[in-house]
Amino acid sequence: MPYILPCIFSHSLTAKRSIWELKYLSEGTRRIKQAELVESSVSSNTIEEILSELKNFLLWVEHYSVEKETIAVATHYNFPVELLNYFLNNVLIRERNKSEEMAKKSLNALRAYYNYLAYHGFTNRKDLAITNDSLSIARQNTNHRGVVKYLSPGLRAQLYANARTLRDECILRAGGSCGIRSKENIGFLLNDFVVGNKKYKGLKALFREMTDNPTLEKFEYFLQGKYSKSRRHSGGKSRMLYIPRETLLRFQCYFEYERPDVAINNLFVTEPSSSYTKVISESRVTKAFSYAREQVLKKQQEGLLPDYMDRLEEKHSYHILRHSFGTDTFYDAAKESGLRVDDVSPTSQPYLLTAALLGHEASGMGAPQTTKDYIRSCHLKFELGH
Repeated sequence: MPYILPCIFSHSLTAKRSIWELKYLSEGTRRIKQAELVESSVSSNTIEEILSELKNFLLWVEHYSVEKETIAVATHYNFPVELLNYFLNNVLIRERNKSEEMAKKSLNALRAYYNYLAYHGFTNRKDLAITNDSLSIARQNTNHRGVVKYLSPGLRAQLYANARTLRDECILRAGGSCGIRSKENIGFLLNDFVVGNKKYKGLKALFREMTDNPTLEKFEYFLQGKYSKSRRHSGGKSRMLYIPRETLLRFQCYFEYERPDVAINNLFVTEPSSSYTKVISESRVTKAFSYAREQVLKKQQEGLLPDYMDRLEEKHSYHILRHSFGTDTFYDAAKESGLRVDDVSPTSQPYLLTAALLGHEASGMGAPQTTKDYIRSCHLKFELGH
């Protein structure tokens, strides 16, 4: 029966042209107001939006439930509210970069669907909401549309050179040369570790390997999924990183000369001047990029950078480093495969390789759009002569 619930809802919505909304009832001077579901008419456009967003949600559930023992399409009608809000706040806004308008459309659609199920006794009422932090990000997503999504290696080098500290330079390099998400910077561990009965090298071991192999240019590091952006609900996707020698050398310099001598296994920690030393937060990564961005913007305005160099923009965020790395990977893989960039599809090796290095779901519903984004960025890369 759970599989036919969306069909029943769709039929009811199109036939009655109404949804169930939560209304609070005022009763005199009582501080606690009662609430009930009240039927409300909706327009044809709203009906289309609700059905479209519900379809997108169910497609995500189908994909997300793979290899998840406690999550299944068959139980979607009674999902915990935490998972539903995770979809709204993390998947749509943080992963798919949805605008405020699109995020609210999805919120309204899920409210309409789950209110309908609650009214008819299929589930309990769900308190769905977009948090203030997520709303702020959604507004930034709205403002960032149209921003150039590729920075040349030269402009990335300018950001690294204008970082406030060596630690912040390393954080920026992690994004631009390894494709790290801002949150994933906490996943760089100093000591060796074991995952699934297999031992992996920590950074200290890689520092030794770098010394022992002076001609080796890239070093394998296993980034655990628990440090990825999808840590909630069974964790994110683990992947192998290939750290360039230059980046690893800067990591080593930070470890040996700037990092406080503390018993913390994570590479990046707060500065000695802080009240107490701890692992950096995601906001520290954002601040590191913002500081370097402002320095480069000043140099651009003062004409201190070459005219042929591409331009940094005020709306660029740390994510541009990751996307630039992905574009270079996509472009080089297409070239090695003998494919024109425009001919790459979501099932082609260049895209699959890029998805693996960035931790994308290669077969996800967003793969076609992601492929198009990289193709556009590759054209920009070509125009810049890189």
